[in-house]
Amino acid sequence: MLQKIRDLWNNPTSMKTRRYANVIYDVSWNVLLLTIISVVLIGFLGAGIGVGYFASLVKDMPTPAYKTMTSQINTYTSTSNIYFGSGERIGNYTTDEVRVPIPMEKVSPYVVDALLATEDVEFYEHDGVVPKATLRAILQEATGSEDRTGGSTLTQQLIKNQMLTNEVSFERKAKEILLALRLEKAMDKDEILNAYLNVVSFGRNSMGRNISGIEAAANGVFNTSAEKLTLPQAAFLAGIPKNPFFYTPYYQGGVIKEDVSGAVNRMKTVLNRMYVAGKITQEEYDAAYNYDITQDFMKTQSKPRDKYPYVVQWAEDEARLIVRDHLLAQDGVDVSELNAEDRQEVLSTYARRAHNALRQGGYNIKLTLDKGIYEAMQKPAKNDGNFGPNNVKDPENGPEQTSSIMLENKTGKILGFVGGRYINGKTDDFNRAHQMERQIGSTAKSILVYPNAIEQGLVTPATVVVDEEYKYQHGSEPNTVSVGNYYFNPPYRGAMTVREALKISSNVPAVKIYEERAAFRQDTEKLIQMGIDVPEEMRDAPSMALGVNSVKLKDLASGYAMLANLGEHVEPYIVESVEYQGEVIYQHEQKKTRIYQDRTAYLVVDMLRDVFKSGTATYANSLLNVPGDWMGKTGTTQDVRDSYFVGSTPGITLAVWTGYDQEARLNEKYPYGGAYQRTQNMWSQLINNAYGANPEVFETNARYKQPSSVTAKDFKDSGSFSEKKKVEEKEKEEEEKKKEEEEKKREAEEAKEEAEEKKQEAAADAAAKKKAEEEARAKAEAEAKKKAEEEAKKKAEEEAQQEAEPPAEENADSDGA
Repeated sequence: MLQKIRDLWNNPTSMKTRRYANVIYDVSWNVLLLTIISVVLIGFLGAGIGVGYFASLVKDMPTPAYKTMTSQINTYTSTSNIYFGSGERIGNYTTDEVRVPIPMEKVSPYVVDALLATEDVEFYEHDGVVPKATLRAILQEATGSEDRTGGSTLTQQLIKNQMLTNEVSFERKAKEILLALRLEKAMDKDEILNAYLNVVSFGRNSMGRNISGIEAAANGVFNTSAEKLTLPQAAFLAGIPKNPFFYTPYYQGGVIKEDVSGAVNRMKTVLNRMYVAGKITQEEYDAAYNYDITQDFMKTQSKPRDKYPYVVQWAEDEARLIVRDHLLAQDGVDVSELNAEDRQEVLSTYARRAHNALRQGGYNIKLTLDKGIYEAMQKPAKNDGNFGPNNVKDPENGPEQTSSIMLENKTGKILGFVGGRYINGKTDDFNRAHQMERQIGSTAKSILVYPNAIEQGLVTPATVVVDEEYKYQHGSEPNTVSVGNYYFNPPYRGAMTVREALKISSNVPAVKIYEERAAFRQDTEKLIQMGIDVPEEMRDAPSMALGVNSVKLKDLASGYAMLANLGEHVEPYIVESVEYQGEVIYQHEQKKTRIYQDRTAYLVVDMLRDVFKSGTATYANSLLNVPGDWMGKTGTTQDVRDSYFVGSTPGITLAVWTGYDQEARLNEKYPYGGAYQRTQNMWSQLINNAYGANPEVFETNARYKQPSSVTAKDFKDSGSFSEKKKVEEKEKEEEEKKKEEEEKKREAEEAKEEAEEKKQEAAADAAAKKKAEEEARAKAEAEAKKKAEEEAKKKAEEEAQQEAEPPAEENADSDGA
């Protein structure tokens, strides 16, 4: 066809045909020329309109200085981390985003190659923008095309993340282009790439948290570092930024998605682009393409607050105060110069700033906790068998609860604690070891009553006090409130030594001594020096001797640690240091205060040894598997609402509390036993477990060394306590009464003996009389018998005589015949 046209044009059949052909040619050429000119003019007009429109979009945007841009690009949030004192990482400060900054030199080359091959293959050639890609993206946006190829370079993506918003608009795109061009002049390519690697989103990690930056992604998805990522792992992560929450393998809760085929296919696309770009070999491509990446996914991990809820909470509370004070110092703000209202407002403002700084600033918070000890201490709190009958939530009282604190005596470090019991494996939000304040019962006697009395020469361990019915003053009224004991049979036990009174935790001797000392404010000042708050209305109350003041458990523990330190108090603490951007902004400094003389503290410690051996803590001692020089004290508040036990070696102190959050009476019925038994059982389990985790801190081979200031006189009744005379008088009275009773007894015995003698004499007289009567009767009978016999004999003789001599008449008659 073309050849026929060519032949016809060169050899026209007629002039008319030739003329028509020339006309057509001229018209066609002119139309073509006019079309070209029109297109060019329209192009210039369009370009002018586009440039004008672009200018209108960015006309109100100030041009940032290079230094400002660089600072803003390199300013990104960084996760604050919390560590055990033994070095193990606990987790991060609670935040919605996890980020761990890392220099590009420590990132696997696979990651850099994968990102560039996928996101910006011309990164090192362009000046921040690829015009054809941008035009293509604009056309796709304008036409609503479903096929979006993207037009943003890594530089543009970095601008969008750090300096703009995610708003989808031509205005935002225009600003992005202009700023990207400017950023390329402010930073070199490696600096831009380094920032991008630490900024870009990678979806969620195995805890379900948002992750940004390649290091957090490597940690959170594959449990490795960015430096050690393999080729398939790097390709998988490099594919995520295109659509982070579609390609991430985890749901919000950190659960692995049932279907990750989309993310796996995206990984294969990345590998293909790396191969086409010549970044990997055929063998590497095949091996990575066929690799089952799902086997590398981390299983769902618990968040730090899930695994260590009380630890993270306490660490964050303390860290906020530390960073708040640091910010105040940086700004030169002295809150002590402000009035109460302004002070509270300023502190609140700086506390919020501290919270935001910790969420975004990359602080490292190191605690004092020993990981082994802490975890060992949680086990007894998870066993329902260690508690009373309310093992499930009771609408009135709630379940029986517990808390404990273990301190290192010489440093004040909190080595471990229990914030509450575990119900169905979970805790609540109330950290009783850190936040709770409760009355401390008889544990107050050892740190308030007896040491002050000993120090002032009022008593010694051998001083005798009478345990009897007694009433202490209330306000200005003396003899008002009755003092009872926990024992009832008998309710009072008479005269006893201070040592015995402390051993059996008798209340009356403690109150008597505290009242006679009558230095309430001076004595409670010692508690304040130990960090224990004593309200103004309690400072003059004799009931302080029975522990009616509310105290935090860590402060109670530190009071006994003070005794173990022979009178020197060391402030308890849980945060060892806080580091920010390589600089230590806080390092704990020990605060030591001499509370009692070493002599005083030792004498109290020596008495508290007896509590273990034969006093109220013998049950704990029977369950104890830890050797050492132990001393301790039990405590129970009114109506058995709180039960305590505090025990110490020269190395550590462990304080344990049992009770209800609503301060109800503890159950003491069968088969749960006494509340004191459950408390001491808990204490023994905690101490045995902690010893198994780290025996060195217990100093089991050490003993409380008797100071040279302690003399033999201190173990005799050499105090000035007034009841000593009363005891002596009572002893004298009892002695006289005893003598009188013995005299009466002797007289009674003598009277009894005399009566017995008289009785015996009367019996003897009666017997003699009876015998005499019997003898007289026998004699009379014998005489009568004899007389009768004599009369009979006489009569017989007379009759015989009469028979031998007949009468005279009879003889005469016989002769006359």
